[in-house]
Amino acid sequence: MLRGVLATGFSQGASAALGLARSLQEGADGWFRIRAVAPVSGAYAFRDAALPALLAGRTDPKASVIYTALFLVAFNRLHHLYDTPAQVFRAPYDRTIESPLDGTHTGQEVVAGTTDSLDALLTARGRAMLAHPTGRLAAALRTTDGVCTDWVPRVPVRLYYAEGDEQAVNTNTAHCHAALRAHGVEAPVVDLGAPDYRGSRHLGSQRAGTAAVVQWFRTHW
Repeated sequence: MLRGVLATGFSQGASAALGLARSLQEGADGWFRIRAVAPVSGAYAFRDAALPALLAGRTDPKASVIYTALFLVAFNRLHHLYDTPAQVFRAPYDRTIESPLDGTHTGQEVVAGTTDSLDALLTARGRAMLAHPTGRLAAALRTTDGVCTDWVPRVPVRLYYAEGDEQAVNTNTAHCHAALRAHGVEAPVVDLGAPDYRGSRHLGSQRAGTAAVVQWFRTHW
């Protein structure tokens, strides 16, 4: 039976792939052994890359609103960042934003239930919380962003991204690459170029990334 594992994932799954690779390298499973890790278009540096890009409008506006709202709602459930939604979300979204993000609604419902502007979504306190994380949020981000900084992979690593992706902030990949190199890990950065996005550039980079990762693994193992 095969024991070698390739860890890969796209977007949030990219960070999960690094976490899985770390756990397997540390012996979390008695059978499977990590052989290589190849994340695609991940958010590896929320504090230094992803959040600043969202606040500065360097990503698709609607996607920025949805990701920002999801980030605040999800992190609040885990780390209690605020007491009431009104502290970070403007009306009327302070009363409505949590419902479409409860995991039971479709993407179309989430789009319909959110504004098109971060200025219309966030209060001054909400924006300041993201721009200058402190306390519980800062501690949570240190853990979240540790997927590239807090361990040293002993297997081949490749970092894939697509320059034309309108949702993934590519400076995340640069931060991960720099962190791994600081540990002496050569992790080549592979630009997928301009995939045929077929109406969804985000989906297009996912398909292109999956194909590239599979080809890399088949070629070397």
